[in-house]
Amino acid sequence: MRQMKEIATVFESQNYSINNIICDTMKKFKFKTLCHTVGIQKADGFSVTEIMTLLLLLPLMALKNVHQLYKSTYAEKATMQKDTLYRMKNNERYPWRSLLYAVAKRFKVLVGINNEQKDTVTALILDDTIDQRVGYKIENVSHVFDHVLRKTVYGFKILVLTFYDGTSSIPLDFSIHSEKKLARKKARLQYKKNVDPRSNGGKRRKEAKTSKGDQAIAMLKRAAKHGFLANYVLCDSWFSSKEFIKTIRGIAGGAMHVIAGIRNDKRKYAFQGQLFNASAIIAKLKSEGSAHRCRKFNIRYFEAVVEYPDIGMVKLFICRYPRQTKWRVFVSTDTSLSFMEMMKIYGIRWTIEVMFRETKQYLQLGGCQSRDFDAQIAHTTITLILYTFLTYLKRMDSYETLGELFRSIQQDICEKTLAERLWELFEQLLTTMIEVISVNGATDITQLQQTEEYRYVKEIFASSFLFEQMETVNKAA
Repeated sequence: MRQMKEIATVFESQNYSINNIICDTMKKFKFKTLCHTVGIQKADGFSVTEIMTLLLLLPLMALKNVHQLYKSTYAEKATMQKDTLYRMKNNERYPWRSLLYAVAKRFKVLVGINNEQKDTVTALILDDTIDQRVGYKIENVSHVFDHVLRKTVYGFKILVLTFYDGTSSIPLDFSIHSEKKLARKKARLQYKKNVDPRSNGGKRRKEAKTSKGDQAIAMLKRAAKHGFLANYVLCDSWFSSKEFIKTIRGIAGGAMHVIAGIRNDKRKYAFQGQLFNASAIIAKLKSEGSAHRCRKFNIRYFEAVVEYPDIGMVKLFICRYPRQTKWRVFVSTDTSLSFMEMMKIYGIRWTIEVMFRETKQYLQLGGCQSRDFDAQIAHTTITLILYTFLTYLKRMDSYETLGELFRSIQQDICEKTLAERLWELFEQLLTTMIEVISVNGATDITQLQQTEEYRYVKEIFASSFLFEQMETVNKAA
């Protein structure tokens, strides 16, 4: 009994509960109300909040998918069947985009973001990431070019819009895109699902076939309608077409400026009374000897205020790093910025790259193995919602990185999993011991299981079970 009391002391010292991680955060975000407001509801059975909580917990339990959940030791404590989770993820009617925006708005309220803060640089950031898959049978999967591997692979491109408030960057919107079509033979074997084209799932499938440039503009317009206006829109050269810049400058009366990498192509600008492309402007500036040098970054650069036809006055920043032969061109519609100011603001764009890395490494972004395209949308949305929750916790608890927070959370859950396994081992050993005693006629197994000592030992371990805390999820949220 002394050893059992020591074990009890260890468990009692674990005052960090799963409720602090998900349930309390969901309560602060009023997650149940958000689901109800946007129209994600169920007529009967387990509530949406209970199902969503379990789906949000999967990465924190070091589980890649629903299948792994029901193959793990957690399965014994899960009261809902796996089909319940699959039905929710495969439902084409659910407005996942509206839910992601609702969570983002709640984050904005909780951290006290004010669009009128003058000293804070805010930004809307656009970028895409590859979602590589193994096979071609997933609905809408296609050939996509991986710029890292420099080859074509099966998968999707996920286009994401994030909002940077001066401290944190959270996801607002996304779309999943196909690129190069599959060969006919493989296309015939691909999973296909009949959905109403007017449903949310039907609209998402239509988006998958449109260009990322068109979706980028649509996302920024939606963000403005939802009240997410920023000082700057940041993107790389893939999105910075003339039409893109013109459209963004027309949103909310020109409230947002654009800073973007821009291709050194044939587009022309009015400079010193004539029309030149970027290469000609570079040659002219070099001949004039007007190059500057940034000692901090060891960069040579030029600045030129030019007129971009149909857009107005913009500032070109043309720079080259040491040992590079090609000049990089950046455009800013805010002509008051210096080169250093522009570089500092454009550097905020890398927060979305950090988000991609962290969501893939820790939260299973792109890890959905379902053939159903609706499940891909649901999985990505849930991943980005969990990222927002963890970003909020990181901001409130002053963790240096999201990875540090994730490891802290996962360690807590894994300790509880270890306790379950320890109890199973202990029970097996105890049963074996009793069987031996019983054979010798010393005692009976059922008699010992009814003793106070046996119940005490089991209660200690039962108190640490993860899924017993799930009973309070619906009320907490």
